[in-house]
Amino acid sequence: MSDQVKTRKKRDTHEKRQAILEGAVKVFIESGYDVSSMDRIAEVAGVSKRTVYNHFQSKESLFQAVVDDFLRQRDLQKPIEYSKTRSLEEQLREFAEAELYLIDDPVRRGLSKFLTSIFVMDIEFGKKVRSQAKPPHEGFIHWLNAAKEDGKLQFESAGLAAQIFYGLVEGCLTYAALFTDGASLKFKEPILAELVSTFLSRYGTEG
Repeated sequence: MSDQVKTRKKRDTHEKRQAILEGAVKVFIESGYDVSSMDRIAEVAGVSKRTVYNHFQSKESLFQAVVDDFLRQRDLQKPIEYSKTRSLEEQLREFAEAELYLIDDPVRRGLSKFLTSIFVMDIEFGKKVRSQAKPPHEGFIHWLNAAKEDGKLQFESAGLAAQIFYGLVEGCLTYAALFTDGASLKFKEPILAELVSTFLSRYGTEG
């Protein structure tokens, strides 16, 4: 098999996998997890049921892949490296904006609502799914530690500081957007500024 054929086959495989993930998102949002079937997902994705099973062994593994892909897309929005030359306010705002990526689009907001309902209704299933995902706020914790080493932040636990920051974002912005179908995001600017200021008043070393 030539390299060109291998490349094309790899691309086709990736495109089919993405089509299945996108089809699964649509079906899960429309029907819920329990009612959704692999047959329906295959139909919406435009592939055969066999193709779906070639990529995912079960509906549960497909659901896990949907969660992982959703969080991966969010993480791609986040700044990874701490910058000594940029203000803490600017960098913290980018982390907050990356979190809002999950709910600033109708499809992503629908998936967030769906996942929230699943995890609330079935606590054990939610724990199982989250345990297989990468640790939450991993990149932000690295950023916090770098800012502390630079003398810009002070805290005893980076994990706790991360929980506080994302608690502010979720409590002030994320859940409001879910409850209002995104309408509250029109008023996010003063809230973003205030929550960043609140976080820095607690953990910042300047001012």
